[in-house]
Amino acid sequence: MKKGIRLNPKDNVGVVIQDAAAGEEVDFDNGLIVTALDTISLPHKLALKNIKAGDYVIKYGEIMGYATVDIPVGRHVHDHNCDSERLMK
Repeated sequence: MKKGIRLNPKDNVGVVIQDAAAGEEVDFDNGLIVTALDTISLPHKLALKNIKAGDYVIKYGEIMGYATVDIPVGRHVHDHNCDSERLMK
């Protein structure tokens, strides 16, 4: 099982601290285990909850952007499926 970290309890994304292949489980040390849907290299993000298009992506307990498409639990979260909140202002 691979390891990940959730930086804040409010976060809907976690960060892998070991590369994870699609289908591997990632343990976030708080009883939350998520199966990676994609290969995710450290230190990239993975969805801990289903995030709908237009919903905020939250990391460090702060809004870091918004989902441009629906992002299911376990999906790699990066610039291919989210955009910067700074661009919205």
